Amino acid sequence: MFFNYKWEDHQKQPQSLNFSLPLEQINKKHHKRFVPDLADQYVYIELHKAARTINPKEASVKIRRKAKDIEIQVTSRSQNLLDKWQRSMQQSRENAFNQYLKDNYLSHFRTHLGQKVIKPDHLRYIAESKTPLMPIAQALYQKVPESSETRVYVNLLLSWVQSIPYSALEDRVTSNGAGYLPPPLVVASNQGDCDSKSALMASLIRSLLPDAKMIMLYLPNHALLGVSLPFRTTERTLNIEGIDYLLMEPTGPANTKLGEIALSSNNAINGNMHSYEVVP
Repeated sequence: MFFNYKWEDHQKQPQSLNFSLPLEQINKKHHKRFVPDLADQYVYIELHKAARTINPKEASVKIRRKAKDIEIQVTSRSQNLLDKWQRSMQQSRENAFNQYLKDNYLSHFRTHLGQKVIKPDHLRYIAESKTPLMPIAQALYQKVPESSETRVYVNLLLSWVQSIPYSALEDRVTSNGAGYLPPPLVVASNQGDCDSKSALMASLIRSLLPDAKMIMLYLPNHALLGVSLPFRTTERTLNIEGIDYLLMEPTGPANTKLGEIALSSNNAINGNMHSYEVVP
């Protein structure tokens, strides 16, 4: 599938970009919104499979679905066997739930307030998108003068991602991943929310800079990206686990360079209203 983009970079200079992406990647549908009832149904079936592996001479298991929970009742004449199979069934429950998340490109996430939620597995999307999106990364890199600093390429890439129209992010805590688009679909749809556009930016950086240290930074109803690059004292950075990350706003539509972030983002970070994931 062929794409043609035109936009203005941070110096207000007109830019254009032409590339092709494999159609099978654009049409690949793996992300699903997290639906608790479907997850419970999957876990319920897997628990019954696990229960059938137990020797009835050791223990018996009853599994019941309730409104918002699954009840597991284990009985045994031996306390040791009771403890053993209770632990085993709880482990089976956890394994089944995690497998459901993996199958649907979802992951556990903890907000800055400590809330446990389920969100799209951005890190997996980034890792799996870097190769399919290589034509974009290469086309952009060819536009950068030879011997340029890495940040010149990243800034050009950033200006292009910012030019992609923005669609509002649904509440990360309550949306269960609704509205998220994987990186190739952001390009194909020519739109994306802040999570989607930040994942796209990270995938493209990773395509040509495989060793660059990066973080996805999550704020309330917003996301941005940090990359470990040389920075100037006037640029916004954030130290995470001893590493200074140069921050950027892939979302747009503001045409901001590396090290420039929105006032609202800066205030949230200063107020410790953020969490993060290290991009592998």
